[in-house]
Amino acid sequence: MIDSLLDRATSVLERRFLRNAFLPMLLFLPVTVTPSVLQGDLLETALTGWEGRSFTLKIVTVVGYFTFCWFGAAIIASQWRSIIRLFEGYPLARLPWLEGVGVRWHRARLAELTTHEEHGSHAVSATELRYWAYPSTAVLPTRLGNVLRAAEFYPLRRYGISLIMIWPRLHKILPRETAEDVEDARATMEFLLVLCLWLVGFALLNPLVAMALGTSLPISLLCFALGLLLAYWAYLSAIPAAAEYGDHLRAAFEVHRHELLKRLRFPQPGTLAEERARWREIDHFVLTGTRFDWRYEPDAAEELRVRLVDGERSGTGGA
Repeated sequence: MIDSLLDRATSVLERRFLRNAFLPMLLFLPVTVTPSVLQGDLLETALTGWEGRSFTLKIVTVVGYFTFCWFGAAIIASQWRSIIRLFEGYPLARLPWLEGVGVRWHRARLAELTTHEEHGSHAVSATELRYWAYPSTAVLPTRLGNVLRAAEFYPLRRYGISLIMIWPRLHKILPRETAEDVEDARATMEFLLVLCLWLVGFALLNPLVAMALGTSLPISLLCFALGLLLAYWAYLSAIPAAAEYGDHLRAAFEVHRHELLKRLRFPQPGTLAEERARWREIDHFVLTGTRFDWRYEPDAAEELRVRLVDGERSGTGGA
């Protein structure tokens, strides 16, 4: 019965929202105060105070807490893109000296990989690392940012089209299984990044809670160090998750890009050079509205229907 209720709940409430936003929000406060409450007789005092409250007040408190967590989770869910951009390093633009440290390090790493490729030293591993870990130009100050930018720049480098511009259109025509694979990979990356922020918050608030409740400061400092260590582990785990997400984006574009051209009824290219020119024209058309002398490709299904109707008419006329 419990399993059926859970399945019904997750069918109503999106699992991605529950796992990546609501559950972290729900557990944050209890887990943060637990190391301090478990010291001395604070837990017994808290339980005694809770048992002394009226049933109505208990219900109001529980409902109020769940409501607060629900709205907090909704705010987190609305900021998933901002959270990803935070770990990509875009906010560091406000701190040029710190951004410069990361950018210079990654530029040096990219130059080292390029040298290995040119001289044939560890060429295969260097090529693979450059493929999924670095864009061709304009590196970002974080590893995760460069992994995602490498995926975003892939269609631009190969075909002359911006993935950020074309993705909303391409996503509309993806098969259900492909779209789900992309969303699952993104959800995994988002969960690890939210977990990283959760652990940072746990680490920073523990000393404050300890000082407020008068509990052991060394234990809170241990929680601080452990929280930061686990947060770093969560960030490192998000990097291969971001690489998998990027590979799904690359594959979705390459496999279904011609289907998008058919759906838009744009002229179909005959060679790779023509395709690159066509995507550059489409990119320019979408961004600026520039008019090109295109002739729309006929709809294949409609063309077949017209031929069948014409054939039936000609057969009837002959009879």
